[in-house]
Amino acid sequence: MTTENFENQVEPAEEGEDAAASPSFAELLDEYEYTMLQRGEIVRGHILRVEDNAVFIDVGAKRDAIVPSNDLALLDEEMLESLERGMELPVYVLNSPVGDEELLVSIHKGLEQEDWERAERLLETEEAVELEIVGYNKGGLLVQFGQLQGFVPNSHVPDLRYSGGQLQAESRKARRVGDTLLLKVLEVDQPRRRLIFSAKAAHKEQRRRTLEQLDMGSVVEGRVANIVKYGAFVDLGGGVSGLLHVSEMAWHRVDDPREVLNVGDTIEVEIQDVDPERERISLSRKAVLPNPWDSVEERYKPGDLVEGRVTNVEEFGAFVEVDEGVVGLVHVSEIDIFAPATINDIVHEGDTVLVRVLDVDAREERLSLSMRRVKPEEQIAWMQRQREEAAAAAAEEEPAAAEETEPEAVVEMEEGEADAGEDVQPESVVEMEADDEEAAPVEDEQAEELPPAGEDETPAAEIAGGEDAGPDDTEPVETE
Repeated sequence: MTTENFENQVEPAEEGEDAAASPSFAELLDEYEYTMLQRGEIVRGHILRVEDNAVFIDVGAKRDAIVPSNDLALLDEEMLESLERGMELPVYVLNSPVGDEELLVSIHKGLEQEDWERAERLLETEEAVELEIVGYNKGGLLVQFGQLQGFVPNSHVPDLRYSGGQLQAESRKARRVGDTLLLKVLEVDQPRRRLIFSAKAAHKEQRRRTLEQLDMGSVVEGRVANIVKYGAFVDLGGGVSGLLHVSEMAWHRVDDPREVLNVGDTIEVEIQDVDPERERISLSRKAVLPNPWDSVEERYKPGDLVEGRVTNVEEFGAFVEVDEGVVGLVHVSEIDIFAPATINDIVHEGDTVLVRVLDVDAREERLSLSMRRVKPEEQIAWMQRQREEAAAAAAEEEPAAAEETEPEAVVEMEEGEADAGEDVQPESVVEMEADDEEAAPVEDEQAEELPPAGEDETPAAEIAGGEDAGPDDTEPVETE
């Protein structure tokens, strides 16, 4: 017997033995314990294939789950493009199939449920999250949180709390659509589908962290957010603003902060003080600018004549600014004052004066000046230069002013003449003719009463009544 025949004889026996010993595929299928999925369950599955109108997912059931086209339409484009074979994701069971029914699941609802669970975790941990503003209504802003939309009330958005009228508030909210906002979860109520966020709570936490990171003496960059009479508020980022007092804006005296800064300017400032509990930060711009006193001894020597502006007048003397940030004192003994005059009668705040340098102390930032030690000829020469410079400046301004105003004057004159020629002249002519007709007889009567030229006129004394004229001699004057 050949080997081939032996194999042929053995094979049927082996096949028979296997058939008797091994269960069929149907038996194996019946023996496998599949999970019986119920409507409303959230399960995780792997994508088997993606088609145009459906997605097939293995969820561990007897049959593949199908995601219908109407559910895919609820997903955004980014999510649709990310769907691929082997991808794991949560799905929501839409039905419990009976017999040959298809097992339908929803990716959209599965992701929604995952978002609700994530919102619950964020509420517990008080963690902040940055979300995009996708819309608004009368009560506040709408933000996108995965497949869910959350709501941020107006009262929980810092820059909307005091936004003026309704129209102004709606306009500000419309401009913010598309922006991102740092938020904290305030309320999660899945049965009522309520998901409330707060920007105010998130900003408070962010401010606290930012304040803890700020070090006194460090130099930071900020943007001028607002200017007030006493200084400016600088936005340092992270929801934190600091006060830059007017005295810390520059080395020279600043009367109006707007002379130095504008809203929107980006500046460097030094952190002077931080109060985390009161959330207050004191800033200094002067500290990061060059100190003019560092080079004052090189620029000014005792005996030099300098020009300055009086910044303040006290009983003991006058303070004179000779350069930006460099203010010296003219002691009252260095000012010629003759009784009963006082120092306030001699110098006034804002005056420009000529002074002589007596002493310079850069370390103590002191500059001693004198007005009394300026010689008369030096004072006269300085005053003459002042007059010449003022005259030259005025001469330069006059032609420029004339060029600006002359064309307008010419146009106004031409228009005035045209109006007078067209509208006023006919009326005036009629009135003048009428007056001439009425005035002519009066002139004739007056001509008859007046004496001819050359005849003796009545003396002025007689017209006035004369010195001897009394009450009885004066004829009464009748009035119409």
